[in-house]
Amino acid sequence: MKAKFLYLSFLFLLTLSVQGQSGDLEKELNHARQLATSGRYAEAEMVYERIIAQHPNNPDALVGAGYNYSWSKQYDKARVKFEAALALAPNAAEALVGQAYNQAWSGNYALAKRSFEKLQSLQPDHVEASKGLGYVHLWAGDGAIAIEYFQDLAIKFPGETEYRIALAQAYLSRHKIKNARIALRSALQIDPANRVAGDLLKSTYGAAAPLEFDICAGHSATGGESKFSIRTLQLTGQVSRNLRMYLKYDNALTSDLAALVRANQEAQALSLGAVYGWNRSFTTRLEYGARILPDNINQQLISGEQVYFLQNGMLLKAGGFYGWSNKTPKEWMVYGSFRAPLTRWYAIEPFYFLSRVEGAAQADTRFLLNNQFRTPKGYELNVGLLYGKTGAVPTDSNDSKIFGSYATAIFPFSQVVWGQLSFRWERTPFADLTVAAAGIKLRLEK
Repeated sequence: MKAKFLYLSFLFLLTLSVQGQSGDLEKELNHARQLATSGRYAEAEMVYERIIAQHPNNPDALVGAGYNYSWSKQYDKARVKFEAALALAPNAAEALVGQAYNQAWSGNYALAKRSFEKLQSLQPDHVEASKGLGYVHLWAGDGAIAIEYFQDLAIKFPGETEYRIALAQAYLSRHKIKNARIALRSALQIDPANRVAGDLLKSTYGAAAPLEFDICAGHSATGGESKFSIRTLQLTGQVSRNLRMYLKYDNALTSDLAALVRANQEAQALSLGAVYGWNRSFTTRLEYGARILPDNINQQLISGEQVYFLQNGMLLKAGGFYGWSNKTPKEWMVYGSFRAPLTRWYAIEPFYFLSRVEGAAQADTRFLLNNQFRTPKGYELNVGLLYGKTGAVPTDSNDSKIFGSYATAIFPFSQVVWGQLSFRWERTPFADLTVAAAGIKLRLEK
């Protein structure tokens, strides 16, 4: 009887001990999840690794650690954790979802699709499978397929704003701006305070339209002379998902070069250009054309620019042009810039320009500091200062300094009509130059 009592007492104490350990484990896991979801990844990592050291086969700890590593962009470490969890339970939905998103976030879209498709074959009605496939196709650039997934999800779950926002993003990837706005407005009807939908809707007013026409005219004055002329005419069209092409008439030199203003001469150019977006990080612009200079001199021009988009709105630019003719000296120019947003509406972008005309004593150098103010709806103001030195100095002067200032403003009056104003003042060793211009952009959307 005594032995039986001792045995029952032991079982009771053992049960209490196991329950206590189980309760402690759940508390630890909840604590780690809270740290991870609040962005305190390093702290969450310490907790998860401590749990895994004590419970190496705990699937919740392995999956949680995998998500934490993935959110902190430690994709290889996350992969190891998800593989360990799937080794314990190959068909575990949460582990499959985590593995698939980790693959997608690390850029391996083909593997991510296969992981989500496996989950879909195991559980055809699993929402995360459809949602994940929609996002993977969207991130991989397959906007048309992503539209189908998110349309279906938006119909099945009419109260979920996430699917309508994702649908709008898919439409935007296909340059269907009107459709994107409809999806976003329906999301805002469900949740008027949804900041993501509101900001994305505002950003659509600044998105490039499938067909655009620009016209700009300017007035310039220098040395007591002034003139008014058409500066640019440009027709731009979306040829494919990644390619935009444009045809441009450019008479800007007539307003920008003091020597041409004083002589009342024209310098017209006609060019064909293309802008190609390779992916979310790289965009390339190339342009070829011909310019007619005074005295019937024909000059060929080729120009280009490479833009590299960094995280958090930062970007790098590098570009230049080369002009050549058998009747005038060859000339070239290269430049580079770095854009750094300081707030949601303000960014600075310093530029450096280096140019040279064949036969000049030395190159021209210019440093420009641009201050950009931009609202979510696309209203934009650029104000800047420039300073540099010219390679061509007047014979009666040793001064080679160039300095000045400028301002440009963009006004999205409506979805179809935008306005633009610009002003520039520049002092050179030869003369002061003042230019004021105004333009209109017509945007035809689909």
